[in-house]
Amino acid sequence: RTKLYEAFKEVEGEFAFAQYGNTNELDAIQVLLEDSIKASCEGLMVKMLDGPESYYEPSRRSQNWLKVKKDYLAGAGDSLDLVVLGAYYGRGKRTNVYGAFLLACYNNSSQQYESVCNIGTGFSEALLESLHETLSPLVIDRPKPFYSHSTGNKDQPDVWFEPRLVWEVKTADLTLSPRYKAAADALGDPSGKGVSLRFPRYIRDRDDKKPDDATTARQVAEMYRKQESVGKNKGPAVDDDFEY
Repeated sequence: RTKLYEAFKEVEGEFAFAQYGNTNELDAIQVLLEDSIKASCEGLMVKMLDGPESYYEPSRRSQNWLKVKKDYLAGAGDSLDLVVLGAYYGRGKRTNVYGAFLLACYNNSSQQYESVCNIGTGFSEALLESLHETLSPLVIDRPKPFYSHSTGNKDQPDVWFEPRLVWEVKTADLTLSPRYKAAADALGDPSGKGVSLRFPRYIRDRDDKKPDDATTARQVAEMYRKQESVGKNKGPAVDDDFEY
């Protein structure tokens, strides 16, 4: 990028560099996406900044270059109804509330809740305060035996909940990740990866649904298979660990 700026000069009305932002915070990326929509752009190209991971690989789906389209915000993306299993303590403005949440789909064959994403976008400060009051009485000492989730220390939420709340969540894309267990059995991935949501965003509370009425693991697997990007991908699936 530095070389491009050294070699070219902008000419008003004829030549200009694309606008960019450097961040690793999901909320900041969300702001950039919304700004791009206001500017009548298609969306964002999100990529690694430095190192070999920043190189572009033609005709290959990669975790290092992600296209985030405006359809994600405009209502044409995938929407799921997911169960709240746990939460992570907030930082900064969210210090006194839960800043992000662990969500799951429901496997009606095994009767387990299978983790599918962490979500920290789409919440106002007032909503987070309200959710903290609602969820605090539901805190439990340990995950239920029927919670299927990663056992890695860094992936554990700070608190676990009784499975009561169902939220509608929108996602830009679905991918495979070793951190989540959703539809792992249905997909039969050799490495045991489950489906994860890329850039999940809270839409609304589904108080009309019980936890067992949430999006099923089978439905998640079908959504993943139907993705155009997956259908065109001839190589092995890749882990996308770019979320909250």
